[in-house]
Amino acid sequence: MTDGKHLFFTFAVALSSFIIYYFGLVPQYNRYLVACSVAFYLLFFVQIVISVFYWTVNIILKHRSVENLVNDSYCLKVLYDLYKNNGNALDLDNLNGKVISLLNAGLIHKVREIPLQFHSGFDEVDHQYSPYIITSLGKKYLIRKLESK
Repeated sequence: MTDGKHLFFTFAVALSSFIIYYFGLVPQYNRYLVACSVAFYLLFFVQIVISVFYWTVNIILKHRSVENLVNDSYCLKVLYDLYKNNGNALDLDNLNGKVISLLNAGLIHKVREIPLQFHSGFDEVDHQYSPYIITSLGKKYLIRKLESK
């Protein structure tokens, strides 16, 4: 019930049963239609309340996780380097967990999906690099973090 995919179906059933009752299209089933309408409207209301609560909690948790990412020194350095690059793409390792976390949080954006492969040493083998840029959300969090220092 919390994902909201049944919200439209519940609303449609409640509205259709109310319309059938209001216009008296099936008069011998009126009290069943009233009970059905009330039950589905209550279910619709409960689904809306649960969905709003669920969405609010997700927004708060996402904000906290983004704040934790920005407080990490490596992530802050990546954001600062991308910001300092003035909108030009910077190649970052696709397999780095912090880069993946920044990408999933929406703080950075991958410019090109096809990874570039550079091998500058033995420890660099099997690392894939792609160009990334900072997003407006990333700029906002970086500026907020730099101003608080």
